[in-house]
Amino acid sequence: MGLDWTALEQGIHRVALQKAATIMTEHPGHTFYGLALHGVPTEEGAALVLPVLALNSTQAEARDLADDADEDPGAEEDEWVEEVEGGDYTPPPLDGSDPPESADDEDVDADDDVAVPEDELAEDDSVGFYSRHWDPTEWHWDAVELVEDAAAGVWERAFAAEARATGWAETAERYDELLIRVVKELRQEVLASRGVDLVCFVADDDHAERLLRACLTQSQLREYFPELVQAPRELTPRGAEEGDGAVIGAGV
Repeated sequence: MGLDWTALEQGIHRVALQKAATIMTEHPGHTFYGLALHGVPTEEGAALVLPVLALNSTQAEARDLADDADEDPGAEEDEWVEEVEGGDYTPPPLDGSDPPESADDEDVDADDDVAVPEDELAEDDSVGFYSRHWDPTEWHWDAVELVEDAAAGVWERAFAAEARATGWAETAERYDELLIRVVKELRQEVLASRGVDLVCFVADDDHAERLLRACLTQSQLREYFPELVQAPRELTPRGAEEGDGAVIGAGV
């Protein structure tokens, strides 16, 4: 018996939606903008694994940028970072409240309402899709596991068996198609339930732009990644060469 693709798709969709909803519910004051599934190896023959979920908000991004500046003793001072006694750098609160007693806050509380430093984010945004703003590995919630290790192992063995039976490239291509469907469904459900139109995509270093085009609507591409609309390309499956005619998500 081969890999149960239907159960896999339903499981990833159900758990990813549940975990994303939990994060968003716990941070009601945040403006969430991106959701991604990533972490699946792209090298030919590599062991296929379940993806991890990534999510980010503008408030969480601002806090992380501030924390990075605070941790870098060589960071240049600007109007949103001030030097304090001892040579450390502490970002001043942007909501008028008193400074935190400790710089050890790792999480972003639900009532944090930190504005994005406009000079920093605007510069980063100008880089487009390859900026920190759109890199799931740099997001505040960057690697939310979808299942426990034991269950993940079961699926990994199923992936390996499927790859042996049908070929690695064919298995990886079908997996890509499945993940694309999942993120499209997640976008629609979050939009319907919360009124938030997230940019939902599958992140993959080797096929980044093509996967993005397959996941997003044309209006989202024009709004967030106009540089990619200028020269649209089709999505070539893993293991296939450019121009061989094999396409995933054509017409998306």
